[in-house]
Amino acid sequence: MPEVDTRTLAARRLAPLALMLAVGSMLLLLQDGAAGLNTPWESRFGPILSTLYGLASILLWWRPHRIDVIVGGTLGCTGFYFLGCLYEGARLDSAQGLYAVGANAQFMPLLYVAAFIALRRSALWVSAAMYAALLGLYGWLYRDVVQAGGTYQQLSGHVWTVLLLVNPVCILALQYITALRGRLQRAEREAHEGKERFLAMLSHEIRSPLQSMLGSIDLLAMRLHDDAGQRAVDRLRRAATQLEAHLRDITEYTRLESPDWQLHEEDTDVAQLVQDVCDQMAPLAEHKRLALYCRLPDATTEAPPLGMQRLDPVRVRQILLNLLSNAIKYTPDGEITVRATLHPALPRPALLQLEVEDTGIGIDPSQRHRIFEPHVRLEDPRSDRVGGSGLGLAVVQRLVERLGGHIDVDSQPAQGTRFTVTLPLSPPAASQRQFPLSSPAPHRP
Repeated sequence: MPEVDTRTLAARRLAPLALMLAVGSMLLLLQDGAAGLNTPWESRFGPILSTLYGLASILLWWRPHRIDVIVGGTLGCTGFYFLGCLYEGARLDSAQGLYAVGANAQFMPLLYVAAFIALRRSALWVSAAMYAALLGLYGWLYRDVVQAGGTYQQLSGHVWTVLLLVNPVCILALQYITALRGRLQRAEREAHEGKERFLAMLSHEIRSPLQSMLGSIDLLAMRLHDDAGQRAVDRLRRAATQLEAHLRDITEYTRLESPDWQLHEEDTDVAQLVQDVCDQMAPLAEHKRLALYCRLPDATTEAPPLGMQRLDPVRVRQILLNLLSNAIKYTPDGEITVRATLHPALPRPALLQLEVEDTGIGIDPSQRHRIFEPHVRLEDPRSDRVGGSGLGLAVVQRLVERLGGHIDVDSQPAQGTRFTVTLPLSPPAASQRQFPLSSPAPHRP
């Protein structure tokens, strides 16, 4: 998936709203037309504007990175349409003209709201330009009416007074809200940066002696030859490794809350990545006498080979590591199977599906909604207390969401659990080549 962009996300959210606006404006035109309330301007340009909204909806979904141009152009055309409605309605000395002025005037503040929601720094200038055009239109109309011997009331004075007074108040309020939101975002960013600096310092201060401990443990293991000493060394090594995993989970969980969090994608051999994770976790599985299987597509299967895919290898590796670690912790005996499959899709993106299935204690249906909450550990009365920080699955869920995918859980108590992660993939930067892979032998204790 490409780097997460808030502008792209905003465009994708605006696309269905633009489509609803296209349908709603057309229905409103048809209803007013049936009642004979549309002015010639509305009858002529209303359908064009509705079509423009539909086109904007398509462009926002198809070209989300051009949101400023699309929204700015749509707002400009909408403002021009409203000014035309006000001009023609004000010149009609009839109930139809009064309705045209009142009906269209109430929609003018919505233009400012849309500008401040969708546009960046230009929202204030776009809104100010619209209001300046409104002032110019009113001055022009007032001059024409006075020269023709008319009165102020002929211009629907109450409606215009409210329109000319409310619009600048609306613009100023939106500008204040935008500025306040910016200050809050900066404060939030500074708070996250301070938290990350503290965690980085704490992690460094803990990792340095931890690495020394691991080195000393390895040296001690070489000198001890009795079973009791080896078991004590193994307990020390597992405790040190577990502490390192806790530090990694806490650091990543905190980083995921940062508004500046970004992906770092690169072309990656997915099969090699999955195999490396299985090799890394094999010793832990062997220690509990569990069989660890790594199932990958090869020439004998109908599934397409994984090949080179563009993704964030560090985050995908962490997702697999956390899921495998969780499976090993909650599987007293039996086996664990890791599967990776590619689902090509037209148009893009293709989908990468990762499965981690175990024969462990399973998850009670009443507890399933809690497994992705921070600091939650499920306990099984048949086994020893499960250790861990309780952040592994919480980190997995947040990483999957940031990668634009989703995670599913299929589990029954005492029958095991299967986690399925589906991630969208970006096309590789280089020419994509597929490498047939042979299915690796399972890790057996």
